[in-house]
Amino acid sequence: MKIKFTAAVLMTLAFAALPLAAQAAKPQSISLTFTMHFTSATTATGTWTSTSDLTVLNGKSGTVVQTTKITGKGKGKGKKAGQVVHGREVVTASDGTFVIQFNGGLKPTGATTSEVNGRFVLKKGTGAYKGLHGNGKIHATLDSSSGAITAVYTGKAHVQNKT
Repeated sequence: MKIKFTAAVLMTLAFAALPLAAQAAKPQSISLTFTMHFTSATTATGTWTSTSDLTVLNGKSGTVVQTTKITGKGKGKGKKAGQVVHGREVVTASDGTFVIQFNGGLKPTGATTSEVNGRFVLKKGTGAYKGLHGNGKIHATLDSSSGAITAVYTGKAHVQNKT
C-alpha cells in the first residue's frame, strides 16, 4: 500500500511539473531602432540595433527589409479618419531572422515630414529567434525629401521553447 501511495505522489508531481516545462519564459523589455531609406513607394531597406533586456536581442544588429501599404481605414473617435500604414519587416542578424508586422496612423508633421504611431507584433523567427514572440508600440519619423525613415519599437517579448 505504501509503494502505491508513493508512486501516486510521484506521478502527481511529475504531471504537475510538465506544464511548467512547456511554458514560455517571462516577457522582457525590448527596444529596436530601425534606420532605413525608401527604395520605392512601398519598400525600404536599412539597418537595426537593439538595446533589449531579452538576451536573444540584447546588443544585436543587422539589416531590415520593409514593405508597406497605406490605406484610409483608420478609426478615430468612432469614425473613419486618416491614413494607416500597414507593414511587414524581415529583420536579419548573423544568427537568424524574424518578422515584424505593424500598423499605425500616418500624421503629417511638416511639408515633407510625417510620423507613424502604432503597434507591432513579432510573428516568427529562425535560428536564434525561433519561438520569438512579442508586441508593443512603434514611433517612426519619415522624411519624403530625403527618403529617410527612423523607427523605434518598444514592448515586451519572450522566446517560447517548444519542448
